[in-house]
Amino acid sequence: METKNSITKHAIIAGLFVCAIFPLLIFSKSSFIDLCIQISDFGTFWNPVFWGILFPLFIVFLFWKSAQKISPSLNQIGYFQACSQFSFGVSSKLIVALFAIYTIGLFVNGLSVVLKSQIPYLILFSILMILFLSFVLTILTFISSLIIVKASQNTQALNQTK
Repeated sequence: METKNSITKHAIIAGLFVCAIFPLLIFSKSSFIDLCIQISDFGTFWNPVFWGILFPLFIVFLFWKSAQKISPSLNQIGYFQACSQFSFGVSSKLIVALFAIYTIGLFVNGLSVVLKSQIPYLILFSILMILFLSFVLTILTFISSLIIVKASQNTQALNQTK
């Protein structure tokens, strides 16, 4: 039980650090929000709210749930296997969520292009944005999983020596 609490606590902290990048980029005067709008446009008011607050909270939730799933088997599996399971659990759900957001956004908003020849390029650019965002978040997730698993294994080793 102590290990489960430890890994979920470390996962939430690491998730907050990983997600701290999103609000900084979105609420600053950068063009990152324009790139996120290519995935799905929620309107002038809801774009910063969704991409700056709700989406990072969703990532923290994914970190927490993945940590809960690997915590029972943390003693039986190796370090890199635990890191891989954690990062795969977060990354796969994140990619599915981004594609779902994109698909729902297409159905709700439609395609806003002048020429029909622009449609394939718009879809291609949106998919490239999803893949780029997924790639960056996968790398950050794997790096944070190395830290999370190591910190929770160190906490577990300290608890066993007491």
